[in-house]
Amino acid sequence: MSTAEDVVELAQFIGDAQAAKQATRVVGELAREADQPLAVDIDPDRTRETSTTGFSRMRTEWRPGEGAEVAGIVQQAQGIIHRAFPDAFLVMNELWGLVREPVADKGTGEIQTDLFGWPVWQKHPSGAYIEDYTRLANREKDDFLLRITTGLLEWEQKASTLWLESMLAKGLWEESMATGFVAPTGRVTVEERTQRGRAFAAEDRYHAIFRSAVSRSAEALVRSLERIGQRLKDSLTA
Repeated sequence: MSTAEDVVELAQFIGDAQAAKQATRVVGELAREADQPLAVDIDPDRTRETSTTGFSRMRTEWRPGEGAEVAGIVQQAQGIIHRAFPDAFLVMNELWGLVREPVADKGTGEIQTDLFGWPVWQKHPSGAYIEDYTRLANREKDDFLLRITTGLLEWEQKASTLWLESMLAKGLWEESMATGFVAPTGRVTVEERTQRGRAFAAEDRYHAIFRSAVSRSAEALVRSLERIGQRLKDSLTA
């Protein structure tokens, strides 16, 4: 049964047919927002304060405390990807080990590693990595191509599983939103129901956004590996 049908049954159960119709429409519209960029409505009065329509008040940085919290969430998402695809990152770091130079402590010679235990690679002042792909011999290219090609079978399945998790999280958010929407009784406007539904489902909504981001990251990783495999193949046949 779809979420919309669940909403109708829930509203009818509490004896509010009008709420059922409203919830079906509103929840259906809001369900499409879970993995879309958010658009903010600007109060018309604010647009009259400046010719640049709010630019003077636009924030370009996180509020105090927000930046660290967001960085922690991003780190958690990256951790999920690294734990789900350890062999993919192993292949890439072995390849980079042939074409890049690691950052080492000048005193001890110890190679610096990142949060996930992989080497930190030297960069140009611009921030781009220092690389020399002429170091890759055909034998090494062939080895990496074979490992990437055979690994894609498992990596694509893992990405599909993470997509399923994101869809389940979105479904739970829709159900939570629907429950909050139809819960109020008496004379309540659609706007008031919508706001109560949003508040009721806020935690589930953020979880759905988080899982959607993880899924997209997994898909991007698999696509990148496919392209790298294709470039290796092209260089072998050139």
